[in-house]
Amino acid sequence: MSVLSRVDMKAARDYKSLLLGAITLAVFVIAVWVLHHSLAKLHWADVVASLKAEPASRVAACVLFSACSYTMLTFYDYLALRGVRHPLPWRRVALTSFIAFAIGHSAGLSWISGGSVRYRGYSKEGLGGLEIAGVVGLVSVTFVLGIGTLLGTSLLLESHQAARILHLDHGHQARLIGLLIFAVILGYLSLTQRVKRSLRIFGREFRLPPFHITAGQIVVASIDLCFAAASLYVLLPDSTSIHFFSFVGLYVLALQSGVASNVPGGVGVFETVLIELLPGGATPELVSAVLLYRFVYYFIPLVLGVGLFAGREAMR
Repeated sequence: MSVLSRVDMKAARDYKSLLLGAITLAVFVIAVWVLHHSLAKLHWADVVASLKAEPASRVAACVLFSACSYTMLTFYDYLALRGVRHPLPWRRVALTSFIAFAIGHSAGLSWISGGSVRYRGYSKEGLGGLEIAGVVGLVSVTFVLGIGTLLGTSLLLESHQAARILHLDHGHQARLIGLLIFAVILGYLSLTQRVKRSLRIFGREFRLPPFHITAGQIVVASIDLCFAAASLYVLLPDSTSIHFFSFVGLYVLALQSGVASNVPGGVGVFETVLIELLPGGATPELVSAVLLYRFVYYFIPLVLGVGLFAGREAMR
């Protein structure tokens, strides 16, 4: 490769990074503007009062469901390692996986932040760079499969409420979208069962994980996301009348929006989608519930993850 070609490739990478940063910033600014407009009539004193009035039993339930979610998240890596044909016992996977998710959830660009943690951890277990990249890719696939499964389930089981939330004309439109999502998932499952050889896409070879690994990914991600949604659902005010499966569909939609925005932790984007689509709109009780959820599900694991990472590196 000539020096000029290398310079051109570097310039293209720099341009893409700059463009990605600009898009992320634009999405964040728009989300904050919409959120500010939604919360304009609220008073911070009312939000603080709602936080103080939150029952301890609900906070404890939020902590419990969050812990269950992070436990299930460790199985993302457990299955991904089997998908790249380098299986490891769960006890040797759990710590690296937890740290990667705890940091990646809050830092944004989780395939970079969480991927760096995984590279540091799994390279010590004998995995090469391509294998670790495969693990990061399969972890992302697991998340997408879980999002699709729960969103499709919500659209099918709570079609009328989903149609009202998504501003669709009829419930059958929500059911149709749900069926299309499941058709894509079933198509991918069929490929993992039938295609045994490597696939060549954009000049690179990819090997699909076996059918049983993919089925496991769907189960694990669905359980994890249900626990994550439950950690916020238990904090919602009683005035928010929404069934759990309807809320799960709304939650994963807001979560995916935050992830796609590349804004660290989806801050602003997640809240905007959630508040705009939830029945009843913004209230002090709802805002306090989201803030408390942020603290329990994001901040506490982040502190634990950074501490565990620093401690492990110091021991090494």
